[in-house]
Amino acid sequence: MNAVTEPLVSIIVPIYNVEKYLDQCVASLIQQTHHNIEILLIDDGSPDNAPAICDAWQHKDERVHVLHKTNSGVSASRNAGLHAAKGEYVCFVDGDDWVEPDFVEYMLELQAKRNADIVASLCCFTSTDFHQRTQDEVSTINPQEAMELFFYPTIELGAWNKLYRRSFLTANNLEFITDFCAGEGLQFITLAASKANCVTVGQKKVYHYRTDNATSATTKPDVERQGIGAITTMQYICEHLDLSNPKVRKAYNWRLWSTYGYCLRQIIATHQEHVYRDLLRTCIHHRRSLALPMIAADISMKRKIIALLTFISPTVVAKLSLR
Repeated sequence: MNAVTEPLVSIIVPIYNVEKYLDQCVASLIQQTHHNIEILLIDDGSPDNAPAICDAWQHKDERVHVLHKTNSGVSASRNAGLHAAKGEYVCFVDGDDWVEPDFVEYMLELQAKRNADIVASLCCFTSTDFHQRTQDEVSTINPQEAMELFFYPTIELGAWNKLYRRSFLTANNLEFITDFCAGEGLQFITLAASKANCVTVGQKKVYHYRTDNATSATTKPDVERQGIGAITTMQYICEHLDLSNPKVRKAYNWRLWSTYGYCLRQIIATHQEHVYRDLLRTCIHHRRSLALPMIAADISMKRKIIALLTFISPTVVAKLSLR
């Protein structure tokens, strides 16, 4: 299949404070085995040298298109990319991550199996896991099964490592909510999954998720943005997503329980127990009250044991997890 007959895939890259990693990211996109791509670099008013790096890549390859905008957050940047995209399919790559040469090719192969609106890989490389899976297992699941999958810890959260049919996103007015400080990817993928014809998932690793970027918002403890922000997103999901399916509700409850634990760790890590006394009590209450039901959730035995220990002492478990 040549570049003329290959479907056009839009790769949207939100960029902010990633000058150290940006060349590696864009180079991995340029080298895709699927050539018919457009690379949309969305500069979110980055104060470092990233804007200049974006412009340099635009001059090197005609498939690279740069949009400079005032700082308004990652969700607004992804939305700007969606508005500019011309591809039949869309995928997202974070500016400090990178992908394997067959990232797009693999995603399209998954999509073609069942003509799915959404495809995803359940696995990715991380800064501590460089091993490829010995074999790929592919399955196609319905919307309820997909929502359950995305809520449970079986797949990395986020809009990345997935591919979406652009007409599906447009027809359902699917965009990122710009008010969210955390968890915007989870809200987006669970809502999208609920509206999809089906979701095809594989397990081959084609995405490198960087976990050692000290400047990333997700690696720095921040009670307001990360802790409270994540809880706010979970509350929004509960109010706007159909959770009537018992299995989906159980999976959502696990994610909610985990989110309160995440917020609790944020408070402890920043030594702000005295500042967030009420929030601290709320997190402890929910961690304990939801702990025993988690033993019946579809999670590993290790996580079940953690749930049991959390019922006994949520604070001790949170402190131990920070070591």
